[in-house]
Amino acid sequence: MAETVNLFDIPIAKTTEREAVEHILRMVKEQKARGKIDRALFLATLNVDFVSNAVARRPFSGNRELWDYLKKADFVTADGMPIVALSRMMGNALPERVTGADLVPMLCARFADEGLSVYVLGGAQPALDEAMERIRKTSPMLRVAGLDPAFVKLDEDQPEIVERINAAKPDLLFVALGNPKQELWMGRNASRLRIPAMIGIGGTFNFIAGRVKRAPRWMQRCGAEWIYRIIQEPGRLWRRYAYGLVKFSYLAACELAKKARGANAAGARESKR
Repeated sequence: MAETVNLFDIPIAKTTEREAVEHILRMVKEQKARGKIDRALFLATLNVDFVSNAVARRPFSGNRELWDYLKKADFVTADGMPIVALSRMMGNALPERVTGADLVPMLCARFADEGLSVYVLGGAQPALDEAMERIRKTSPMLRVAGLDPAFVKLDEDQPEIVERINAAKPDLLFVALGNPKQELWMGRNASRLRIPAMIGIGGTFNFIAGRVKRAPRWMQRCGAEWIYRIIQEPGRLWRRYAYGLVKFSYLAACELAKKARGANAAGARESKR
């Protein structure tokens, strides 16, 4: 079991990218070794947007169902430098940022080495095809159990989607629906999926296909990737990012204040002894 840092009541793994890939591979193998699978393991890459969508703290609202899924997730990585920075301020530092965009090609490479298969749910067919073409150039032996650009509806039961995935028997399901939709779908269907594991990857295949460019490495490392993203798609992203950063800053301040209160209370108890 990976050591974790608790932020917003969500257990975030203290892991590097390479360690995360090996941990996920090990989880999948352990699930397969059990024989009968009762549910798919829930894996998530937590970023500021996830926290903003999920966590409720007055005066901000949140999505309780999403938050519950994240709190109970089987493995969560920190996909965002603000989350890494907060862990450092809390005195329990995460080693580095571990993003979905980096994990996916690394997982595909390792799964190809191990003869394991993947299935993709969501995303636009052209982007899926282009991304898989690029992945196959570096991981030609990867087994792709299915590419399913189905239109997923959260307000309707769509058993045929689960049936297709179960019939394909992938070892890992990539869910490319974006947050919060992908995590809500995963949480609601985990017990119906007879596969080892699933992970939400948002628009990762758009990055891999080259349809959306990632920020330079130096911007990623210093936590400024969101600026690069807004420059590329200002009309779609600036409101969401602005709200998310304001809310995350407030929530982070609440976490730090809670830690300080706990430290003061512990100090007061110690002084009475």
